Amino acid sequence: MKPATSGLDKEAASGDRERVNSPAPVGPSPLEAVLLVERMGPREAGFAFTASSLPGHLIHFILSGHVRQECNGRSYDLRPGQVIWYHEDEWVTGTVEEGPWLFYSVNFITPALPPPGFEARQIIPHDPPALSALFARLLSAWKGAACASREYRVQAALLEILATLSGARPAATVKPGSQLWWEIETRARTCLHEPLTLAELARWSRRSPATLTRAACEAVGMPPLQRLRAIRMSLARGLVRSSRMTMNEIAGRIGYQRVHEFSRAYRRHFGLSPTAERKAAAPAGEPTA
Repeated sequence: MKPATSGLDKEAASGDRERVNSPAPVGPSPLEAVLLVERMGPREAGFAFTASSLPGHLIHFILSGHVRQECNGRSYDLRPGQVIWYHEDEWVTGTVEEGPWLFYSVNFITPALPPPGFEARQIIPHDPPALSALFARLLSAWKGAACASREYRVQAALLEILATLSGARPAATVKPGSQLWWEIETRARTCLHEPLTLAELARWSRRSPATLTRAACEAVGMPPLQRLRAIRMSLARGLVRSSRMTMNEIAGRIGYQRVHEFSRAYRRHFGLSPTAERKAAAPAGEPTA
């Protein structure tokens, strides 16, 4: 005989079906820390700047003005309503073409989130006014009085911004192996002046060299040391083209003790020496170091 089913049992069964059809649970927030939220400027036409981006992720949302800048050898033409995304220790130089230059600046730490690819660092949002309102909300929360709810408001506003930006560029899904590599790369970017080895990277991660190599290949499509070499060369190119650092200083900055070894590696990577690159990048009539 089929047992009788009470109304309570029916409600429980209905709840089970709803749980089966509901979205997957949401994990912990990827945000580890929010370090800075600010509205920067104004800067007028002709203002030139050189700077190094902050640790972690750094996002700028342009409110007004027109800026031309270079970051690690790549050129960007930034206008109102656009976003530029930096990651870790990146050298930036630029000039304000039209003022006033105003922008929101947000610096945060989230090892689980990879930066956009270099080809996608400049982002054109679908709805700039709505994104501008989100940045204003974030700044308001950041400047709020210290209390238990301030952290929730700041993180909620920043997560809303990141969710909006994810729709404006190819979504970056982080697999477990990829996340391992991004955490190691974040740390390695602060130590580019050191001769890092695969064994040292493996020690940081408490994983085997083989596991770390698989993680790097999954995340960036190349082995760990090849990836770090590419990062070093990218940073070096920006310093060669846009800074007044000597070649000896640049070599030391990216871990080369001898400038001729740096020059040889640079030529092998880019097809010309750093000295030739600097001369080619210098405006006509400007002396080169």
